[in-house]
Amino acid sequence: NTNNQNIGLGVAFLFLAVGAYAGGILPLSAVLAVLLVIPLYMVYSKFSADMPRSGGDYVWTSRIFGIRYGPVVGVMLAWTWIILAVTAIGAPAAFFAQLGGAGWMRSLGVATGAAAFTNIGDWVSGEFGTIVVGTVLLLIFTFLLIRGVRTYMRVQNITFVLAILGVVLEVIAALITSHSGYATAFNSYVVAAGGKANAAQLVMANAPHNPGFSLSATFFAMLWTLYMVLFGATSCYIGGEVRRARTTQRRGMIASLLLTGVSIAVLVALLENTIGIGFLQGLSSTAPSTLGLSFTPNYNELLTIGLSPNLFWVVALGLTFLFWTYVWMPINYFTATRLMLALSMDRYLPASLSKVHERYSTPHIAILTAFVLGEAGMILYVVGILSVITLLWAGVLMFGVTGLAAILYPSRLPAVWQAHGGRKLLGIPTIRIWGILLIPAMLITLWILWADPSVGIGLNTGLPVSGVILFFVIWAIRRRSGIDVRLSAAEIPPE
Repeated sequence: NTNNQNIGLGVAFLFLAVGAYAGGILPLSAVLAVLLVIPLYMVYSKFSADMPRSGGDYVWTSRIFGIRYGPVVGVMLAWTWIILAVTAIGAPAAFFAQLGGAGWMRSLGVATGAAAFTNIGDWVSGEFGTIVVGTVLLLIFTFLLIRGVRTYMRVQNITFVLAILGVVLEVIAALITSHSGYATAFNSYVVAAGGKANAAQLVMANAPHNPGFSLSATFFAMLWTLYMVLFGATSCYIGGEVRRARTTQRRGMIASLLLTGVSIAVLVALLENTIGIGFLQGLSSTAPSTLGLSFTPNYNELLTIGLSPNLFWVVALGLTFLFWTYVWMPINYFTATRLMLALSMDRYLPASLSKVHERYSTPHIAILTAFVLGEAGMILYVVGILSVITLLWAGVLMFGVTGLAAILYPSRLPAVWQAHGGRKLLGIPTIRIWGILLIPAMLITLWILWADPSVGIGLNTGLPVSGVILFFVIWAIRRRSGIDVRLSAAEIPPE
């Protein structure tokens, strides 16, 4: 859950766009984002405990809305998430290269004086190098995921510990870095990396001048923490493979939300104090070519600059940050393949997608399909045709649909709801209350996505609409064969 929220990328993305939020209180933005998504986690953790099934919210919505509306709503939702997941399989492979590997290699080049490292970093940051490195990473995780959830989890447990260790080291690095000497260290680093002299002065020329407090900037800066914490409930898609789902899902989701939000807020506050918010905003508004660099340093590289040329910090921070850059990839393999599995079992997709490997008991054909689509998504992302965040509007809309399902759940599936506690507050089912709160929370999130000064992605309803069209095409084809796919919504699939 924490991996798919992603502490490292949350801080990195915020500071790459921080120039758009002059006057904003950024740690407060992170805290507000966490508070905003609490209803989402309460709804998803409850559904995951009551109906732990592969396919998660597809199963819940398609059953709760009934035979008439459930199938079309479920397919619309599943299709939207599959496309988003495929994008989030490919793009993190590029993040691994561009945000992780490239900066680490440049830092090693400066720390060791070996230009070969810097040259490798420049190559990795380019389109071809990113695609090569990303493809290798995709192949590695395709192999791991075919081997099974347990095999992947063993790897994840190790890398998660290293990633969290990296956050601890970043906190320590921020505390011991000299604010007064940072500009000098940055100038020396840029020159050593092949850039221009007096780079800090070039950066500060683009910094805002005493903007004062901005409520608007604080509000819209929530976007980058929201981008992380919206997706910590994706363990719902492997619900049938989670042990003791009734307690594990809620604890995992809520604990990961708090850990991610607090960590982002703390790191942001420390970086503002150590490096300076003016410098960070100026850097995000300065083209790397202005500094003579191939790409803009992310916050992790900036921390190593403050401690340069210490090789320990370069190796430790660079290596551990790598484990944040790609982790959306394996999690979204689970999302895409388990949704394919659920749709296949309900006869919307070919039966081959629900076949499991004889030895590893994993949907290997669905995993290989996700690899092919993820590779295509990565290439489209690298060449600038596809952006992960531009599809986010449709995903948030689907969260709202699940909120509506939560409102209807106690009355549409009363036996299931009562069998799992049937809790009420002041006579109102608690999940209905959380569903009511979830809808305005997602409307606020949609507004942030619409009006944000740095991205402003607009009304992106193409994915849900295409999902509705897809349902009716499949329904018509199946009907000619004498199969009414809508009947699958009449019962909850077995665990």
